[in-house]
Amino acid sequence: MSEFRQNPITKNWVLIAPARGKRPDQYKTYSVMHGVPEVDEKCVFCPGNEHFNKEVLRVPEGKDWEIRIIPNKFAALEHTAAYRHKEFYVSHSGDGDHEVIITRKHNEPVALQSIATVELSIRTFIERINGLTKHPELAYVQIFHNHGRDAGASIIHPHYQLLATPIVPPHIHSEIMGCYHYYQTHKSCIYCDIITEELLVRDRVVYESEHFVVISAYASRSPFETWILPKKHGARFEDMTEDEIRHLSFVLKVTLGQLYTKLSDPPLNFYVHNMPLRREKSEHSHSAHEEKAYHWHLTIFPRITIWAGFEYATGIPVNPIPPEVSTKFLKGEE
Repeated sequence: MSEFRQNPITKNWVLIAPARGKRPDQYKTYSVMHGVPEVDEKCVFCPGNEHFNKEVLRVPEGKDWEIRIIPNKFAALEHTAAYRHKEFYVSHSGDGDHEVIITRKHNEPVALQSIATVELSIRTFIERINGLTKHPELAYVQIFHNHGRDAGASIIHPHYQLLATPIVPPHIHSEIMGCYHYYQTHKSCIYCDIITEELLVRDRVVYESEHFVVISAYASRSPFETWILPKKHGARFEDMTEDEIRHLSFVLKVTLGQLYTKLSDPPLNFYVHNMPLRREKSEHSHSAHEEKAYHWHLTIFPRITIWAGFEYATGIPVNPIPPEVSTKFLKGEE
């Protein structure tokens, strides 16, 4: 039976339409990394080709690096003269940073990387967020990963992208406001209440650890949309404790590993949603109440369905697999 479901934070709707779907195991598309070598001499991200790129950072230093950060050659943002234009139309200069964070092995997706490599990547994200906070013209840092051509990856070599923008993206602003309005009414964080509800009901809990819970989102926009939520309330990804960083490394690898195994390495995106950069008394500053209300999280979004006329016309995604079914499948119960 079809059902409209509303995202409790943004109030956006999705349509769960199982009659349009197939069995979960029939949503396997293609294996992104099938037949890919460990090193490709033609790949500009591979060891031995470092000279093709300018470099922001290398961890550790030397030829045995595990992580490299380079400026994106085809940057969506760049350091330019800042301006803001507002008459009938509103515009803002595309001032910002666009970096690529590269892991070493050409054929090793995050799902198959060691926990140590995933942890090093997370620590690198935190270092870059803290570093970019020093630039007063920046408002937000978005970190994301594209895996496979259908997820927007133009280079197969595993890497992340970081975009630091001079504005707070509308979707982030909508989430923050949704959380704040809920907090004003209930005096609690809506994500914390979602965690409480999901752990009580448990039919959308994919995985649980001491510090994190992994759920199939109630209003999933596509099959297998998955959220990783810290159990302890925190508005900022960069404020994780050492123990939380280690746990997140394991939980992220386990969750991606489930998708990798069950769906045969599908194309996907994942990204962190976080509070805007810390600012004191600026147009981008945020109140302590907003920090009490907002809860950082990581979203994994497999790209195994496409938008068509209804989705583009209405803005309402159609998801043919209920999240409860996705959860059972990922846990081996379906």
